Amino acid sequence: MKQTISTRRFSTINQSSFKPSLLILTLALALTGCSSMSDVGTSGQIPTPSSPDISQQFEGPLTQCPPANPANNICTVQYEPVCVKTKVGTVISYRTASNACSACNIPEAVGYTKGKCN
Repeated sequence: MKQTISTRRFSTINQSSFKPSLLILTLALALTGCSSMSDVGTSGQIPTPSSPDISQQFEGPLTQCPPANPANNICTVQYEPVCVKTKVGTVISYRTASNACSACNIPEAVGYTKGKCN
């Protein structure tokens, strides 16, 4: 008699914890959540940043940077500020670097001009 009761309890617990409808509902919610996350940022439209007038950023001629190779390029620590033009995809930005060597060690650097960015 005891053996029948313990088997009966196990089968009741087993049936209640694995209801197929609950499993299907959980799976459907998980898949719906994942599919909506893949739609974020894929509308096909790329935001177009307002590109500042280059004359406001650079006061001198732009010196082109060679391809960046930071592992093989060691820069001295001297302060001769330059304004670096960087490009990531379609976004162009400007920032001040401590010198031309450190400016061209930035992988996104296109070129630089002497002096701080305005």
